[in-house]
Amino acid sequence: MQSKNLLMSLALCLLMSPAARAEDEPSWIKDTSGIGRDDHGVVRSDQFLEMGAATPGCLQLEGESLLRMGDLDRAITVLQKAVEQAPLDMDKRILYTQALQKKLISQKPKDPKLYNFLVKQWFFIYKKAEFPDQVLQGKQNILNLTGRLPTLWDKPQKFLSQVLLPEDGSEKVSIGKKRLAEK
Repeated sequence: MQSKNLLMSLALCLLMSPAARAEDEPSWIKDTSGIGRDDHGVVRSDQFLEMGAATPGCLQLEGESLLRMGDLDRAITVLQKAVEQAPLDMDKRILYTQALQKKLISQKPKDPKLYNFLVKQWFFIYKKAEFPDQVLQGKQNILNLTGRLPTLWDKPQKFLSQVLLPEDGSEKVSIGKKRLAEK
């Protein structure tokens, strides 16, 4: 008798479960597949920003994608947000700085504020990165931009005062060895 009551209550619970009730609903209520869309239900990476899933990692992936597609200004904006959300993540900062450097190289005439910002970013990466490859990237890019490296005895302010340009445009921006030759 007790097992019969147990079976009856189990059957009643199954009938009242959401899975059992779903059969009563028409299939089109929950079906959102493909009507009016050409993407076949696939969410593109740029849609993450619109959907509010803008984590630093998501922003980094979107920035990389935009760089590959050649949309430099939008890539810089997205990567800037990634760096703002995760300021000590050197991978994001390196990608952001590389995008800015592409912009500087393509400029005619070159913006001294952007040049100074790049030097400071690469210097930060050089000093604060944990991994040797990141430190080397920072060091190499400082050399490529300024034509020189900080010595062991150079304090950050001293080095930066020697390599940064006046931002009023009074001095033309030249990059690397050309800059050393002009001095």
